[in-house]
Amino acid sequence: MKLHNLRDFVMVAKSGGIRAAARQLNLSQPALSKSISQLEDELGTPLFERSVRGSTLNSFGERFLVRAEAAMQELTRGREEIGQLRGSTGGSVSFAASSVVALSFLTKVMSRFRRRFPDARVQVHEGTYAVMLRGLRERSLDFAVGPVPGMQISDDLIIEHLFDNDRCVIGRRDHPLLGAGNLGALAQAEWVTTSAVGPQDDEFRDIFAQHGLDAPISLTRCESLLALIALLAGTDALAFLPRQWADSNVTRPILSEIPIIEKIAGPTTCLMRPSGMPLTPAAQALADAIRASAANIEN
Repeated sequence: MKLHNLRDFVMVAKSGGIRAAARQLNLSQPALSKSISQLEDELGTPLFERSVRGSTLNSFGERFLVRAEAAMQELTRGREEIGQLRGSTGGSVSFAASSVVALSFLTKVMSRFRRRFPDARVQVHEGTYAVMLRGLRERSLDFAVGPVPGMQISDDLIIEHLFDNDRCVIGRRDHPLLGAGNLGALAQAEWVTTSAVGPQDDEFRDIFAQHGLDAPISLTRCESLLALIALLAGTDALAFLPRQWADSNVTRPILSEIPIIEKIAGPTTCLMRPSGMPLTPAAQALADAIRASAANIEN
């Protein structure tokens, strides 16, 4: 199996056909078809369903695409790693960050990182644990920083504790329930849920159950940081969110904590990365910048 076979397979899979892939790779269609056939012969099975409308991955092709993309990602990292070890300040890093990181210390992290790698390309993603997990396993992410999931963690990930956290009730600054004082007084409010570490409804119900209360019905689920800010700032909706949402310079002008006597535990924030593969120097520098900022929160 040669590298160009993997490259050609990924391009055909992504573009939907030999003609489009050949154009993007600057190859002839016969040469590209031969490359795909060589790969299929070696694997012992077709990878595409071919028709006049193009080439569509079959079940074998869908599974192999995940491995092929991961392999290509690692080869790209390997090339960049050699350059960085030789003094390059470029390359690329892709990581996922939870709202806690984005709202509390992402700007400081980037400032620290840029002093070491001023020319590196950085991609910052947001998403739930499931999204982060998929990106880590597909190797599209170098690492992820977010809450430790409540579910069992497989041994293909290295989990590093960063800091513990708690949550509070967040609403708009002039919310009519600002003086409620306890969780029971908020039971009839409109609530927005998220799924930071697991199924949204389960986590939401558990918080109320821990304080002997029936959970209200939540009709809005939100996984977008920007959409959640807009919903909370523009409606009477409330949400259980990490305390950094009340303290951040980004949200403080429009959102506020609704003080209650109950203490609401929050998930531990961790750094997750695939096991068995070291971070590139650029990714390591960015992870170190996150660790340094997280240490200030822990203290």
